[in-house]
Amino acid sequence: MQMLRRGITVKTSYGVKPERSCVVGAVKGKVPVLFDGGIRRGTDVFKALALGAQSVLIGRPAVYGLAAKGEYGVKRVIEMLRDELELTMALSGCPTLNHISRKHVRTKHERPRSML
Repeated sequence: MQMLRRGITVKTSYGVKPERSCVVGAVKGKVPVLFDGGIRRGTDVFKALALGAQSVLIGRPAVYGLAAKGEYGVKRVIEMLRDELELTMALSGCPTLNHISRKHVRTKHERPRSML
């Protein structure tokens, strides 16, 4: 986690980590929370927003797009993330970004456990 002048960036290395949602509760809305790292698909964007992030940073996918196809590659990466996010929102019953909430994700500690 990195404190910025006007916000907090939550960094991860291997995908969206639901346990990072405690950061959102700790700042109590006083500063924006940006999610940095592990965003590879629109579903990752959805999870980060559901856990309380105000924004996500997509450095690596943008760099991959730039390396592959230049400016067009970056635009295509952003389009793909947007399309995947919109599909995930539709499948989750969220017509707008404001409808994405914490109830749309479960952490591994919240999953039902088998009694067998």
